[in-house]
Amino acid sequence: MGSISLGADAMQGKIVAIQYLRALAALLVLASHALLYPLAAENLTYGRLGWLGVILFFVISGFIVVSVTEGGRFDGRQFLRRRILRVVPLYWGFTLIAAALALVAPQLFKTTVFDGEQLALSLAFIPFYNAASEGLHPLYKLGWTLNYEMFFYACFALLAMLPARGRVVWLTLGYLSLAVLGFFLAPKAAIPQFYTSFLPLAFVAGCWIGLLHIEGRVLRVPRPVMLAIILLGFFGLLEGFAWDHGLVEDATAFVGLLALSIALVMLALRIEGRLPRLIWLEKLGNASYSIYLVHIFAVALLAGFGLRVLGPIVPGAVAIVTVIAIAGGVWLGLLLYRFVELPLMHRLRRRKDP
Repeated sequence: MGSISLGADAMQGKIVAIQYLRALAALLVLASHALLYPLAAENLTYGRLGWLGVILFFVISGFIVVSVTEGGRFDGRQFLRRRILRVVPLYWGFTLIAAALALVAPQLFKTTVFDGEQLALSLAFIPFYNAASEGLHPLYKLGWTLNYEMFFYACFALLAMLPARGRVVWLTLGYLSLAVLGFFLAPKAAIPQFYTSFLPLAFVAGCWIGLLHIEGRVLRVPRPVMLAIILLGFFGLLEGFAWDHGLVEDATAFVGLLALSIALVMLALRIEGRLPRLIWLEKLGNASYSIYLVHIFAVALLAGFGLRVLGPIVPGAVAIVTVIAIAGGVWLGLLLYRFVELPLMHRLRRRKDP
């Protein structure tokens, strides 16, 4: 999940504040899963942490895609090729690892079951109903966000011949139309249900912020308007976390968390020049895709083992195990980024551009 899948290298003029937000988004998803592992039945707020992280990732993704393609036309095929090289190899690797483990050691998983057809659909980014997880999840569950990412990239590439404002306007109209259809028709089949979701509107919000950015208008937004955006974000925080609607992915919570994400990105761009350079946080932002993909292994291993060992004998074991799982997820993600993702990206670039 720039986005989950757009690395720092995709940004022609890297914006440090956006890297910080990418780190925040990855940590929110990681913390959510670390908390949900031992407390899944106790508090939906922990699930909302992860949902905020995903929505923030989507907003950042929309912002970056508009920023890097700038105002004019671009080569849609080259754009898609770069995005595929960035997203697919690592995700396919984790999908195949999960499939192999589910085949030979199914007892390791709670909601992952090997299925050849589901594996093929997952690798092709085609959504389906997964009975094991009771949702529209690929075999490697975290990949549901990447299904939306790839859909967004494909739609954006189809609009490559338009100027930036035209792209954003048509994308907005298209995604709004799909969301309205989904609201009124409430389709049950997996593919129409997935693509008529309101979630892609987060990409649209990021695209509009990106448009303001490339037009040089972010810093010219009047202070009263910025104050209103920040207040809206604050109320979004309350809506997303203070009221429990009985469902993590609730439509009203989405509106609130989207407002908060918009406020965070707008504020980050406004204060970019005044932020301190925190190298460690920037590194987390660079590694956010790796952290996102690998963290669930650290959570399952450390939280599961830790609870079995510490739970019966140590007061506050849940808090201790959660912190250890978060630290383990970050560490594993940084290792994956340093020794797998970066070398893989360099090798693929050399092969593409000899």
